[in-house]
Amino acid sequence: MSTSHLYRLFQNEDVTVGALIRRQRLERARQDLADPAQREIPVRDLAARWGFTHHSAFTRAFRNAYGTSPSDYREAMRQPR
Repeated sequence: MSTSHLYRLFQNEDVTVGALIRRQRLERARQDLADPAQREIPVRDLAARWGFTHHSAFTRAFRNAYGTSPSDYREAMRQPR
């Protein structure tokens, strides 16, 4: 599939291709942050795993999507519910 065809498929959607991919990458990073088995992996490494090469950009995107910083989210997931 060509890039132009992909973008045409999304032209009538409420979300762009880039926004959809970013949302999915953020969701995967969020799942990793909540995973107790990955507790020792630094936030920046989890972010890099999902394609976020700049920690500050990841933190900003995460906060915009989930209303909290990645570190605060991870800490909240450690607390007993």
